[in-house]
Amino acid sequence: MSQSTDLPDPDPEQLRLAVERLLDETVDRDEALHVTADDLSVSVPMRFGSDSPQATWRFNGDVTISVDGVRGPLREWVDLLEE
Repeated sequence: MSQSTDLPDPDPEQLRLAVERLLDETVDRDEALHVTADDLSVSVPMRFGSDSPQATWRFNGDVTISVDGVRGPLREWVDLLEE
């Protein structure tokens, strides 16, 4: 987690469940999600684990997000990628 926020690290299990719910909802949507951002900066872990390096994604303008896939537990996808 960023040192500048003074926030505790999220519970990995709660984070996994939140991401699973978000992905399931996004896969079920028939339309894309459109977002407009002004100087938005997001730190994204480059791998799983508390010591993971962070990539910084910056957005300024319009972003369209669509997901095409099959619903399934995130843990199964992570296990598949690790094999």
